[in-house]
Amino acid sequence: MEQQYSLVEIYPSYDSDEFQNDFKKIDSLLNDFEKLNLEDNIECIKSVIGILEEVNTTIYRIFTFIELNQAINTTDEKTTYYSNNLNGKLSNYAKTFTKIDKFLGSITVDITKDEYLKQYEFFFKNKKEALKHVLPEDIEEVIAKMKLSSSNAWEFMFNFLTSKASIEFNGEEKTLSEIRNLAYSSDANVRKEAFYKELDLYDSIKDSIAFSLNNIKQEVNTTSKMRGFETALDESLENARLKRETLTALWSSIEDYLPHFRKFFKHKAKLLGYDGGLKFYDLFASIGESDRTFTVEEAQEFLLKHFATFSDDMVKMVKEAFDNNYIDYFPKKRKVGGAFCSNLPYIKQSRIMMNFDGSLSSVLTLAHELGHAYHGLHVENHLPLNWDYPMPVAETASIFNENLIMSAALNEASEKEKITLMESQISDCAQITVDIYSRFLFEKEVFERKLDHFMMSEELEEIMRNAQKDTYGDGLDAETYHPFMWTCKPHYYSAGFSYYNYPYAFGGLFSRGLYAIYRENPNGFVEKYQELLEATTINTCEDVAKVMNIDLTKKDFWLKSLESIKEEIDEFIELTSK
Repeated sequence: MEQQYSLVEIYPSYDSDEFQNDFKKIDSLLNDFEKLNLEDNIECIKSVIGILEEVNTTIYRIFTFIELNQAINTTDEKTTYYSNNLNGKLSNYAKTFTKIDKFLGSITVDITKDEYLKQYEFFFKNKKEALKHVLPEDIEEVIAKMKLSSSNAWEFMFNFLTSKASIEFNGEEKTLSEIRNLAYSSDANVRKEAFYKELDLYDSIKDSIAFSLNNIKQEVNTTSKMRGFETALDESLENARLKRETLTALWSSIEDYLPHFRKFFKHKAKLLGYDGGLKFYDLFASIGESDRTFTVEEAQEFLLKHFATFSDDMVKMVKEAFDNNYIDYFPKKRKVGGAFCSNLPYIKQSRIMMNFDGSLSSVLTLAHELGHAYHGLHVENHLPLNWDYPMPVAETASIFNENLIMSAALNEASEKEKITLMESQISDCAQITVDIYSRFLFEKEVFERKLDHFMMSEELEEIMRNAQKDTYGDGLDAETYHPFMWTCKPHYYSAGFSYYNYPYAFGGLFSRGLYAIYRENPNGFVEKYQELLEATTINTCEDVAKVMNIDLTKKDFWLKSLESIKEEIDEFIELTSK
């Protein structure tokens, strides 16, 4: 088995003629826009769309090649060089992109009369809606250039400080990531000591990170207002193609079920030997016994076996990924942590990076990322400007796959293993509901307070504690609330996507609801599910859900998803109370 995924299908190398020619082609293609005499007629619009398709495809190809190389070797000099060059190059053309966006958003000709342009009906509708928020070209160009030394630089500083931070633990120097990973230790003392060491570590960087957070949120508040949005949340929701009514229904439903999660936390505390709220440092403590391990080959066999019960095209795609070296499995020096899937629609493939350790958790991670690849399979035949889906639906196929494989694992598990798996699954659900809601409340409060003053670390800590009190409540021991969750979550530090939290709650419960529908009536489900995935790039989130006759703006669907988690909580408590 190869030690890293194959990228030659994208480009042979940075030095290859293919990569070098494409990197130079961006300039020539964007200069072609300047030569066009923009007119409100079908012929001109098709010319603009043709160039834009080629620009986007070329940038997409170059970006994914850089991203995939960077993931497996963070210190590669050529990757760093071309990454910086690409960002700089694109900022130079902000004015050009704004000019094109304005043209496409202001056309009056009926594009549906042309069969090719008709496929871009949703794309043009979005451009028209976005037009009211587009600033003059000169201003958009200035903002794009200023980002390089403002929000982009603050985000870089956050990443630099948190990746560099370390502290002594039991005679060894531990990075922030290493300390945080000890939350999964089987040793209760290690979990506790690591938690307090983690809090100590933040002391050395908290003020600098507070400056990063304040200035990024200040920039977003400013640019959102300039573009005519009432709040940063309004801008985020428009970018996510999600109605505020849907978000309100989602949060309201989660609030209704918070008492059940709190009941779970307090029961877990009892299982760990104490009464009252669960200690924060025990949130990820394992319950029960499960020592099942997998080789990569066994993981592949397990997944293929259970995906075969779902759909033939899933099996075919997964087998192709296994056979053709599309997955980078193992941890190694200079490789990033975590896991992700990169869809490559321009070659109708995907690549997956993960850090396989032989655990069932790793198998579930692989299933999750293959879900993203399956999503990519069902949008890759769209036209190039219809390849992107919004964040809330991005986790649909991935979490659906997790539910599919976890269900299979539970069916095969002994009672002791079942307890461990159920606790893990419920804890994951708690993260995407209770914890994500706390993060949303924190970010909303930060945006509101930033309108009139600067927040030092102590104020940010207070806001975070209050957010955890409102969500975890007495389910957690108030003495161990985590006041620094804002310093270890990179999602707060992106000016490009504010509120990078509610998509996880949406995605988790949306997928769970879909899986419940599948379990109730599997006949004909796969075909409708494939239709739903295909619709994600050319519809709003609400219209995507209508494929399955789901109304996201009402609480009924969300409550049904949450009720299925409550049933698991009740079953878990019953099993572990014997």
